[in-house]
Amino acid sequence: MSEKKVNSLDMTQGNIAAQIMKFVWPVLVASIFQQLYNMTNQFIVGNYVDEDTLSAVSACSAITSILIQMFAGLGLGVGVVVSNSFGARNNEKLKSAVRSSVLLSVIGGLLIVGISELLLPMMMKLININDVLYPIAEKYMRVYLLGSVCVLTYNVFFYIFRSIGDTRHPLYYLIVSSILNITLGIIFVRVMHLNVTGTALATIIAQLAVDILCFNLVQHNDLLKMDFSDFAIDWEVIKEVLRLGIPAGIQNTLVGFSGVVIQAYTNLFPNVVIAGIGVGQRVSSYAEMPMHAIQTAATSFVGQNYGAGEHERVRHGIRFCLMLCNVVALVLSTVIFIFAEPLVAMFNRNPDIVRYGSEMVRYTVYGTIFIGWSHIYNGSCRGAGNVREPLFIAVFSQFAIRYIFVTIAFKISFSLVNIYFAHVIGSVAAGILASLYFNLSKWTKDNHLRA
Repeated sequence: MSEKKVNSLDMTQGNIAAQIMKFVWPVLVASIFQQLYNMTNQFIVGNYVDEDTLSAVSACSAITSILIQMFAGLGLGVGVVVSNSFGARNNEKLKSAVRSSVLLSVIGGLLIVGISELLLPMMMKLININDVLYPIAEKYMRVYLLGSVCVLTYNVFFYIFRSIGDTRHPLYYLIVSSILNITLGIIFVRVMHLNVTGTALATIIAQLAVDILCFNLVQHNDLLKMDFSDFAIDWEVIKEVLRLGIPAGIQNTLVGFSGVVIQAYTNLFPNVVIAGIGVGQRVSSYAEMPMHAIQTAATSFVGQNYGAGEHERVRHGIRFCLMLCNVVALVLSTVIFIFAEPLVAMFNRNPDIVRYGSEMVRYTVYGTIFIGWSHIYNGSCRGAGNVREPLFIAVFSQFAIRYIFVTIAFKISFSLVNIYFAHVIGSVAAGILASLYFNLSKWTKDNHLRA
C-alpha cells in the first residue's frame, strides 16, 4: 500500500467539530462492541450455565478490570508518542515507535502472564471469594490470564491506529472479534460443555484473531510497516512511551485496585447480590463508553495539534469534546436509568439479581457526567505530554477517597447502599478535581490548552 493510501486522519486541518466527529463515531461503535466483548462471558454463563457461575465471573470482575485498565494505560503512552510524531510529520520516529511498542507489548505481556498466574491465589484472597465460588472463579481466571499478552498487544495496536486517525479498522476488528467470542463461547459452553473454562478460552482465541488482523494491517501500511531486518527496540522511544504510559498504567491500576477493595466488601454479601451488582456495573458502563471514545478523540486531537503547534485548534477542540461529553452522558444516563430492569434481565431473569442490578444502575449511572469531565480534561493534558497531574488527581479521587469512604462506611453500617455510593463517589470527585486543575492551573495556561 502506498503512503497516499494510508487510512489516517490529519486533525491539524479542516473543521474542528467535523474532524472530531469523524474520529469519534467509529471509536464509539467500537466501544460498544468492546463492552459487548467484555460482558460476553457474564451473558453466556448467566443464560447457559447457572447463577453460581455468573456470581463467580462477576466476583472476578475487579481483577480482570485491573488488567484491562493497566494495559490501556500503557497503550495510551504509545498513542501520545505516535500522535505527536504523526502531527510533527516525523515518520522515522513514528515507525520506530510502532516497532518498539509492539515488541514491548509481546515481551511485557508474557511477563504479566507468568506473574499474574503466580499471584492469582493472593488476588483471589484479596477480593474475599467464598468457598462455593472459589473453585469456579479460579478455573476461569487461570485460563483468562493466559490471554494477557493478546490483550496488551491489541491495546497497543488500537492506540497506534487511532493516534494516526484510523478509527475504522479497530472498529471492524472488534466487530469480528466480538462475533467470534460470542460464537465460540456458546459452542464451548452449550455444545462442548466446557462451562466457565470455555468462555475464557473463547475470549483468548478472539483476542488472538484481532492481533493477527492488526499485525497484517501494519505490515501493509507504508507509514507503519515494521522492518524485520532491523527488528530492535529503540530505547529512547521506549523511555518516552514508558514516561507517558507508566503513570497512566499506575493510575488505572490503582483505580482498578479501588474496585478490588469495593469488590472485597461486595463478595461478603449473598451470591445473588454479587451477581446483580456485577451485571449492574456492566449495564451502567454503557453510559460511560462514549466518554472513553470522546477522550480518545480529545487525546489524539490534542496530541496531533500540539505536536504541530496549532494551539488555537487545541483549545477549540477541548471545548467541543467537553460539550459533546455533557450532552451524550446526560441522555444515555437517563435512558439507562429508565430501562434498568429490562437491561439487567438480559443477563439473568432471577428477580433478586434484577432487583440488585437495577439498584446498582440507578445509584451510579449519573456519575458518568463527572467521569466525562475527568476524561476530557485529563486526556487533553496527556495529549500535551502531562501525565503527572492527571495521575495524582485520579489516584486521589478514585482510589484514596473510595478506599477511605468504604472503610469508614462499613464500620458504621454493613449496608449495600455503601457499595453503591463507593462506586459513584470516586467518579464525582474525579470530575470536580480534574475541572479545577484544568481551569485554574498555571501549566494548562502556559501550554496553551486554555486561554
